[in-house]
Amino acid sequence: MENELTTNHLNFNGQVALVTGAGRGLGREHALLLAARGCKVVVNDLGKAYDGTGSAEGQVADEVVELIRSAGGEAVANYDSVEEGERIVESVLAAYGRLDIVVNNAGILTPEVWSELTLESWQRTINVNLTGVFSVMKAAWPVFVEQKYGRCIMTSSPAIFGAGVAAYAASKAGVIGLANSLQFEAKKLKLDIKCNILVPQADTRMTRDFGTAIDQRRLEQGKSAARSVPEEVMQRLSPDKVSAMVVWLAHSSCDAEASMHEAGGGYFAQLRWARSAPLYATEIEGVDGAPVPENVRDGRQTLTDFESGDMPLSGDGSMGSPSALERVFAHLKSPPEV
Repeated sequence: MENELTTNHLNFNGQVALVTGAGRGLGREHALLLAARGCKVVVNDLGKAYDGTGSAEGQVADEVVELIRSAGGEAVANYDSVEEGERIVESVLAAYGRLDIVVNNAGILTPEVWSELTLESWQRTINVNLTGVFSVMKAAWPVFVEQKYGRCIMTSSPAIFGAGVAAYAASKAGVIGLANSLQFEAKKLKLDIKCNILVPQADTRMTRDFGTAIDQRRLEQGKSAARSVPEEVMQRLSPDKVSAMVVWLAHSSCDAEASMHEAGGGYFAQLRWARSAPLYATEIEGVDGAPVPENVRDGRQTLTDFESGDMPLSGDGSMGSPSALERVFAHLKSPPEV
């Protein structure tokens, strides 16, 4: 077993990774594990509070760099905001002369529920969590293209399934579309650039601070604090139990493209889009007729039949291969017998 592990050991010797928001939580563990596998790491962290407020501090990034160096690895700190992606990438190239991996981990989470959410808070979240990823990748992309290689990991969230944090959920859904579009760009160029999505679940400084803020709001409203989760359970959700997925997606031998992966507590799973069985109103209204709402109502059983559906792909430019239009045209060429 030991010889097999040594033979198949995933290493990153000679490669350089940029991990944003790497001073704490998930980003910290991603950076430490990549460094332990031989990767040179640029530890980016502005050092602000979980909701993006407060003064920027470089200390948290410095601490991670020191941990990596004390273990024999190579790392440097960067304190720029992800909204200034060009500056971050320039610092990576200045330090190491190349960039192979970008782990887009930086993010903020504001505590307002929908009724309290302001445009300022919404925009602040989007600026960091989505536009910040755009900014970093816009600067990193030419480097990837020139060297014909790159690995990009976007950090989404279980909030995409629906949570009381609308701005955060919207921003984390946005990075999925961005990753899929970047993968399409790479495929057009026929380059070994892979863009994938992480959907982590972990007990981090962000989630703890967010929980504290929510409890404070509830107490101010005369409500009781939310029920706490036992500490032994939260320990099982420590950030280090997520990073194995990130390191795998970042490796040169990983051929995943535009894929979404859940990770948390040592649990890993891939997420896919699902499409139900098709409902063709052309059988009722004719090829040129416009379907009426009653066609949809009467076909609702078909629309809930996922066993007879399929799982469309992402990142290939077909907008969900086989796309809805492809299915319509194929059906019109050979409609089923009635």
